[in-house]
Amino acid sequence: MADKAWRLLLFGDAKTGKTSLAETAPGPRLILDAEGGTSWLASDTVTWNPLEGPPPENLDSDASVVVPILEWEMIDRINTWLRRGDHEFRSVILDSLTEIQKQAKRSITDQGFKIQDWGNLYSLMDPVLRELRDLTQIPGSPVRCVVLVALANTREDRTVPDVQGSMARALAGQVDTIGYLRPGAMNSDGTTNRELLVDARQGIAAGDRTKVLRRQFQGVVPIVLNDETDKLEWNLSQMLELMNRES
Repeated sequence: MADKAWRLLLFGDAKTGKTSLAETAPGPRLILDAEGGTSWLASDTVTWNPLEGPPPENLDSDASVVVPILEWEMIDRINTWLRRGDHEFRSVILDSLTEIQKQAKRSITDQGFKIQDWGNLYSLMDPVLRELRDLTQIPGSPVRCVVLVALANTREDRTVPDVQGSMARALAGQVDTIGYLRPGAMNSDGTTNRELLVDARQGIAAGDRTKVLRRQFQGVVPIVLNDETDKLEWNLSQMLELMNRES
């Protein structure tokens, strides 16, 4: 039986470690960087310009290939390469949806956003994000994990991914897990671990269609930095391995 794939919407406040956690998805991984947050990645990195040629080849198993996303149109070009399946990426990470949506809005108009523009925005973004999500379904595709990263937004006592308009509602049905990354308990040395909430509670939008993470961790996955290896324990690769063992 083929390994199960995983589509994750990962959100949280700024500087809570979303990019660092996303980087632990199975490699080689492609990171679509719209925020410039990949300068301090732990893995070896390669920069790829899809306008100049195909994806890099003969990648290390833990390599990260970074594409700076400066305008919405670049996403379309990348999707064209990825859907051909002629690449080595086991994970595709979009960091972040919040910034990508701003770029999509600018591609529609640089004037004030009007009511009718929201429909145009949804029509522009929805097919592209579905194509990213469905990379795991293409026959022969090596992609086993798609991670969409977003900032958190708290409004009316509810914390949700910072994505505007109809796109926010559509995303909930397009992924397997919605996880909220937040600080956990403080350690004796003053450092703070993280925890990934995958079960809705305390006004936080979260959920896990796989049921594995909710069952194994009672809805809160501990994300701990190992002092000896300087690596995250219960990272995304480990979670995906757990899902394939337990499902």
